[in-house]
Amino acid sequence: MNTPKSLLCTLSLTVFAIALASQATAQDAETLRFARIISDNMVLQQQKPITLWGWAKPDAEVKVTMTQDTTIGKSAADKLGEPFGAGKDNDAYTVTMRYVEKNPPNLETRTLKAQAGRDGRWSVQFPSAKASFKPTWLIAESGQQMIVVQNVLIGEIWLCAGQSNMGWGNFNRKDREAASADFPGLRYIAWEDSWYKPLPDVRKKIQWQECSPQTAQRFSAVPYLYGTFLHRYLKVPVGIINVARGGTLGQTWCMREELDTIGGDLMKTVLAEHDSQTAVWDDPKQVDGLMTQWEKACDTARAEHVTKVARAKAEGKKEPRLRLPKKPGDARAGWSPPAGLFNATVMPIRQLGLRGVLYYQGENNNFMRWTRYESTFPKVPVSFRKAFGDESLPFGCISQPGWGTFGIEPELAAVAEGYAIIRDIQRRALKDDPNAGMIATYPTGNSYIHPAEKLPVAEYASLWALAKVYGKKVVHRGNQFTEMKKKDGKLFLFFDQDPVVHDRWKHIENNAAWQVLPMPREGKAPVQGFIIAGADRRWYPAKAREAKLDNQWCIELSSDLVKEPVAARYGWANWPTGNLVGRERSPVPTFRTDNWPIPEGMNYSPEAKQASEEKIKALRETAQRQAIERKIRQMQIDLPALERDLNKGDAKGQIESKISRLEALLNEFEADPWLSRQLNDYDPKFAGKLERLRKTVSDLKKR
Repeated sequence: MNTPKSLLCTLSLTVFAIALASQATAQDAETLRFARIISDNMVLQQQKPITLWGWAKPDAEVKVTMTQDTTIGKSAADKLGEPFGAGKDNDAYTVTMRYVEKNPPNLETRTLKAQAGRDGRWSVQFPSAKASFKPTWLIAESGQQMIVVQNVLIGEIWLCAGQSNMGWGNFNRKDREAASADFPGLRYIAWEDSWYKPLPDVRKKIQWQECSPQTAQRFSAVPYLYGTFLHRYLKVPVGIINVARGGTLGQTWCMREELDTIGGDLMKTVLAEHDSQTAVWDDPKQVDGLMTQWEKACDTARAEHVTKVARAKAEGKKEPRLRLPKKPGDARAGWSPPAGLFNATVMPIRQLGLRGVLYYQGENNNFMRWTRYESTFPKVPVSFRKAFGDESLPFGCISQPGWGTFGIEPELAAVAEGYAIIRDIQRRALKDDPNAGMIATYPTGNSYIHPAEKLPVAEYASLWALAKVYGKKVVHRGNQFTEMKKKDGKLFLFFDQDPVVHDRWKHIENNAAWQVLPMPREGKAPVQGFIIAGADRRWYPAKAREAKLDNQWCIELSSDLVKEPVAARYGWANWPTGNLVGRERSPVPTFRTDNWPIPEGMNYSPEAKQASEEKIKALRETAQRQAIERKIRQMQIDLPALERDLNKGDAKGQIESKISRLEALLNEFEADPWLSRQLNDYDPKFAGKLERLRKTVSDLKKR
């Protein structure tokens, strides 16, 4: 049987990919080179040992020099015909920012030797160095071969990972921001890739870039803005490595060995399925079978298309398009498989010194995948720290922005608002980690899953880094919940303060509420975003106000409909209504005081997805009925109170406003037949109650 050309091509690519993933290519084995992350314009991490590595002829001796001596660096570059700054000169008038260092640190020129292994890999480690804007050269020599990396700076490196909100390029004000983005000391490099096993090196051709008005247009928004904040504040070179990919799950940013430690059937099922799929692509015979089946399916589709075209012509209709079956994709390079992006982007650079990791992911786990995230997200910081050999590597987690429907009923929000669940998982996983932080960003969101308000996100993240990583005295977070007390049918929530704010006011014996509590973003406005529940675990909107209990300022929560509340949640929705901020307007993170089970969200198989969706659908229907019933009960309490207040001279405006809201709610019931049917099923006397409420409102309006 003749093998189709497309199959031969596919098999060739398969064999090539296997070879590439397991070892350096044959060309690399003979050619001296640095690892691909080491290129012109890069930044090396200050105050940590500097490891440089690459490939050469097996068993060959390699000499590596690191120098800031212009004579040595330029001489080496000239030998290769690569003079410093080549290609940058032209006749056009330009203005470029430059840095003036006073008493810059001196980097001693050093040359280290290494011997390449049998696979050609070599590695050397230089002593740590101080940050400097002075250009550094990296020179490697082996036999008659020499390579030179130029215009290297020493400063701070941050690795940015996650999904589309980390990779998103556009943001509000980008046009005017990029036009002034002349920061030669800010460097950026980005790529994305996925593989089923750890790769020894980056597979793609990548290149560090200086930040300029031209290059900044192509930088991702949050990494770029985060880098500029740190660069301008610390006044050192900053390197940003961005490996984010849109639509990824938490599982792809973990080491495989960490995923293997997760108990329970869910992750074991996911891993077993992944291993089964990748095994097929490691077997040329099975790949041959897959491609043969696909070719046959394509032939069938073509034949059917001919028949459809002839029928359409005969009937005088538009000719249908030819739709071929989707070609089987290599499961070893899936979009977001377990450990896939970690293997292909993090493992190849694990010898590089870093200051920390900035992580912005979780949106895709919102879609019926939050139960899996409960076990995978805690493994993410562990995996990065293991890869880079640093148990205290800083890990900043940017939580999800607001998204979806604003002002959702609390009964519905408590069922399955995935963003709230994801934020809660992140908060619980990181709360006792001294080298990690959850960075709240929900006020930056809107009804679009990719909000363009990226500047505050990067600002919140950079403030966390400046305070927690660099020890700067800046306000970096909102107040955080610490304790709850119950008394007289009310809940009292206590909060801590940002350390800088605490130091600012701790000497005052009797602080004002605004000095120690989070306050509404809008100033003198009602506190919003709290819900409370009794022992029946049914959630209600809470009235919130500043109060003192045991001579300590706290936030008091209550509801006319909950006699004995036992639990509270704040900001519990995809797009929270919560308006509490700390000093410097930093948001108070989403939190809950209960540990009640969250509805399962699973889609690792069609059966699991269907079961989860059916349960959540039933819970939502119950929640919708409860929300309507709660509004009726609240009206029955509010109307008599309004009647009592009618004769108060200063209450007219408030009463008119409340009557309007009640009337709008009654109109909502009458205009929506579904609501009426649901309530009649829930309470057969509903129609009578509704009519009596309508009459009361009408009487109030007349009076």
